[in-house]
Amino acid sequence: MIHDTTRIPVIETERLILRGFELRDFEAVAAYKADPAVMRYTGGPESRFKAWKSLAAMAGSWILHGFGYFCIAEKQSDTCIGHCGLLNPPGWPEREVGYTLAGPAQGKGYAAEAAGAALRFAYDELGWDTAISVIDPNNHASQKVARRLGATVERQNVPIWDFTADIWRHLPPRQILSSNT
Repeated sequence: MIHDTTRIPVIETERLILRGFELRDFEAVAAYKADPAVMRYTGGPESRFKAWKSLAAMAGSWILHGFGYFCIAEKQSDTCIGHCGLLNPPGWPEREVGYTLAGPAQGKGYAAEAAGAALRFAYDELGWDTAISVIDPNNHASQKVARRLGATVERQNVPIWDFTADIWRHLPPRQILSSNT
């Protein structure tokens, strides 16, 4: 049986395509998941096997929840440069918007562009009324993205599974849907 990825929406922004992951994305995912700088605040570098499991989990979330992570691809090349999207595993504080970009894609505004699109999708298409981002207290780049989207720190040093993070609250639907973020 072949999985039907057509149920995962495709979202286009000015510079990006948010789409379901494909097998051809694995090498890019394995590369950024192995990068210590990229993975510094999300559990550390992953082996190829763990990167494969991460890719499968990101794709599988769509089946289990009806939402999940999108592959972030540059529009011109359709090359995978990271992931962004929605998650809420069992025991998570709330539904979250998360994002990770490969090193060469960082610092270009891609994370805010992708996360803003994912957040609008969550509110407009899925009917979410709120969302958070779980951010390591030392991850200043991720905090900058959250601030750019209008999020503010709601709780600090919250124990979540096997780590501690800050909870950032995103703007409600009526504000985010009317913004140009």
